[in-house]
Amino acid sequence: MRGAMELEPELLLQEALESVEAAQSYRRELGHRLEGLREARRQIKESASQTRDVLKQHFNDLKGTLGKLLDERLVTLLQEVDTIEQETIKPLDDCQKLIEHGVSTAEDLVREGEIAMLDGVGEENEKLWSFTKKASHIQLDRWMTTLQPKIIGSSFVNLLQIILRMYM
Repeated sequence: MRGAMELEPELLLQEALESVEAAQSYRRELGHRLEGLREARRQIKESASQTRDVLKQHFNDLKGTLGKLLDERLVTLLQEVDTIEQETIKPLDDCQKLIEHGVSTAEDLVREGEIAMLDGVGEENEKLWSFTKKASHIQLDRWMTTLQPKIIGSSFVNLLQIILRMYM
């Protein structure tokens, strides 16, 4: 058995040498794979970083475009509200002018009537007669002013609020 053991060290040495060479080869192969993994990791990180930058830029561009569109839409809606306001205020202004004219006319009539009555009946019948005639014409004018423009009610204001809610 000793003879077989003597041969064995040479074989064992040969096997050990082959095992070392195989381990070295395996280590080189694993080293290459490790380098490949490191390169793949680097590429993934670089690609992810580039993708993040592209996404951020894209969304910033979208925000800019959307912001412009929203600003333009706001201007348009504000102009529409201004137009509606002007169109609905005009009849109110017209009505106010008529009412103010009526108030002024009524004040003048009251003054003239008081003066005519203070002067009393007699020689000044002419003043009383003139006042009465004028008052009847003014009464006719007052009836004519009842044909004044319609005053916009709160229902139109509610309509503006509904329009506003539609765009919000």
